[in-house]
Amino acid sequence: MDRIEEFGLLLKALARETDRRINDLLRPLGITASQAEALQLLDRYGPLSLGELGTLLIAEGGHPSRLVDRLVASGFARRENSSDDRRRIEISCTPRGSELARAAREHKEAFRAWLQDQLAGADLGAATAVLETCLTDTPLAETVRQRRERALADEITP
Repeated sequence: MDRIEEFGLLLKALARETDRRINDLLRPLGITASQAEALQLLDRYGPLSLGELGTLLIAEGGHPSRLVDRLVASGFARRENSSDDRRRIEISCTPRGSELARAAREHKEAFRAWLQDQLAGADLGAATAVLETCLTDTPLAETVRQRRERALADEITP
């Protein structure tokens, strides 16, 4: 196995381990990591159109319509016509969805603490630069950029 193949294998293994751990933590809430991510984004930035949500989610295929359908059917999200553009459909959290988003955030803290312990002393700047380089000129690079910009704006806004 060469270094590139090993690097790819490690990335895939880390992504699977991350999903497994987060899904295990969220199982008592009855939602998946993808559902939690969508609810947390809607709770924080909503209401959003399906396209706007898609640009912020790292979802399979980049289109979250089935994910949103499941959230709406479960009563965690709702679709409504925009107040300023009747052609635009906006998705937002229901009160139950907002409550679930906050609970998911709390449950996911155990994963964050574990990962922080795993990474103690690691050079995250260099690792982040390598990962960003791998994503250059991909749609997911734009997703990461948009999420980073929104998070920075949240930090600046009092």
